[in-house]
Amino acid sequence: MELDIGKFKRDRKTIACLKAGVLTGLFLAMTSDSQACLAQPCDGQRALPVKAVTDQISAPSPTHNLSGSGKPRLKVGLALGGGGMRGAAHIGVLEVLEREGVHIDYIAGTSMGSVVGGLYAAGVPICQLEDRFTHGIVMKHFMTAPVGIRLAVAPAFLPMKALGSHQYDGLYRGNIFRKYLNRSVPQDDKNIESFKIPFCAVALNLIDGKPYALAKGNFGRALQASCALPVLRRPVKIDDKLFVDGGVLVNLPTQQVRNMGADIVIAVDVDERINDLPMSEFEKLGSVVHRVICLHLSKIDQENLKLADIVIHPEVNGIRMVSTKKKDAKAAVAAGVEACKKLLPDILKLVGPENLMVEGKLIGTPQTETDTTRN
Repeated sequence: MELDIGKFKRDRKTIACLKAGVLTGLFLAMTSDSQACLAQPCDGQRALPVKAVTDQISAPSPTHNLSGSGKPRLKVGLALGGGGMRGAAHIGVLEVLEREGVHIDYIAGTSMGSVVGGLYAAGVPICQLEDRFTHGIVMKHFMTAPVGIRLAVAPAFLPMKALGSHQYDGLYRGNIFRKYLNRSVPQDDKNIESFKIPFCAVALNLIDGKPYALAKGNFGRALQASCALPVLRRPVKIDDKLFVDGGVLVNLPTQQVRNMGADIVIAVDVDERINDLPMSEFEKLGSVVHRVICLHLSKIDQENLKLADIVIHPEVNGIRMVSTKKKDAKAAVAAGVEACKKLLPDILKLVGPENLMVEGKLIGTPQTETDTTRN
């Protein structure tokens, strides 16, 4: 039977226009930069597999180092929340903690929190992390095609569906971003289980509706899944699961890092603070969607915040989630530094001297002790 592509396009015209309108509203809500970009479509290469580990796993049995006093050393975990460009604030927090010698045993991250936390866990230096954000390198790989162009060509892909193409819903697959992340870690550390610090990236499985902690397998693939923002990115298939951004249900992975074995949980919340706004604020295009997203993230993070021992909340209001502005990255990093410095006395008191590092060694750890912090 002959397929009338022209008729197909005419029949789909209204739907395509409506979809483009909705997408435009979403993107305008997330970015104030008219030159904001998105990741390019798949290049056709087969992705490396990642073994998913559910976040319902029980905490491992204790393998704590002994401090100089003979008492078990409490393990410290970081829970890094999602928030797009606002996640650059995690770099500022890590900078302060590292400078003060606070030893981190575990890191769990969601969305952009998984990007910062994962690169740090793999051994990427703080100075390099900051440069990659403040010089726009990370966002350049995260968003590589202008929004307007991608929306304009989106209707052209509709005939592919009629011809039997099986593609998941969403504008981009994020393969360029995945490859960039894999290139950013040492050659021998492409798999998460080889990282210097035990790490997991949180993603939501669309099949069963449950969040999972991706703690093994290919690093780039796991982060591609954790950052698969619905509508913007296509879901990522790993084994028999189909993942999207973990921030849909678990934007601040405090439970996940505690499940990894952390006794002390330091959470970094990069949500916007919910303040009253004048009605005139919602006359701006995309303002309602942006507000709804912020309210949703704030709501779902409330319960997870209760599981943290210390909550660091950088002042990131005004920084759009999908901003590509370098000044926003610098502002977010500075906000992270300032917020962590304010809570530093509480942090140092909580972790104790046995969790402080001097010249790469934990204070109070016996010289003959074998390092058991790596799983």
